[in-house]
Amino acid sequence: MYPPCTLYAVQCKTARTFYVGTTIRHKKKRFKEHFAGWGCKWTKRHGCRRILGSWSVDPGLASQLENELWMYYARIYGPDRVRGGDVTIVDRGTDELPDWVKPAEFGGTRYVEWG
Repeated sequence: MYPPCTLYAVQCKTARTFYVGTTIRHKKKRFKEHFAGWGCKWTKRHGCRRILGSWSVDPGLASQLENELWMYYARIYGPDRVRGGDVTIVDRGTDELPDWVKPAEFGGTRYVEWG
């Protein structure tokens, strides 16, 4: 049996931007990485204002739950304002997601079964 994962949501410093992630490490250590600016490319670009929530989840469900949480925030703020799960691409020049990454629900070409 594997130890539980932590699923979490970050509100970035840039207005209306968010990041969702999972970790198997101690969550406070992972959160410190985001606040320090090297947790991931998205929080490095947009900063980390606060942790919105964290939940202990089964490792076998972590990826699906992370994608569903991404979808939740994407439906509220738009897919170009959220990263995490299977949507982690960060282009140097823009926050806009390419169509091949963007789920069809948002006008992209990707079919997903999230949320």
